[in-house]
Amino acid sequence: MIKKKKILIVDDDVSFADSVEAILKAKGFEMIKAFNAETGIEALALENPDIVLLDVNLPDKNGFEVLKVIKTSTNFSELPVILITGDMAIQVDKGFAAGADDIIFKPIDIDDLCININRLLK
Repeated sequence: MIKKKKILIVDDDVSFADSVEAILKAKGFEMIKAFNAETGIEALALENPDIVLLDVNLPDKNGFEVLKVIKTSTNFSELPVILITGDMAIQVDKGFAAGADDIIFKPIDIDDLCININRLLK
């Protein structure tokens, strides 16, 4: 049996996270959701995801702070992270410099998201 790839989505927009979860589950992924930075960081250790979809604007920390935690961690420094934001003014260079593997803007194109997830999981 092939192990499903596990995706952690960290986003405070519950309806967005639920929509992405439903679509990606239908495409064969296992999904974990966290609605703030603290529970997202906890989920990393508990769930050991294969990739993280990380919102930039979270209620308790911004996504760049969470990204720094991930990329400076011994256990997760190689974990692919896709930043997701609705803020078109976000500094793309800042995201990549912080260690993001990709940046996607809301509203997302789910086909593009899937292509990028599959590319990063290979």
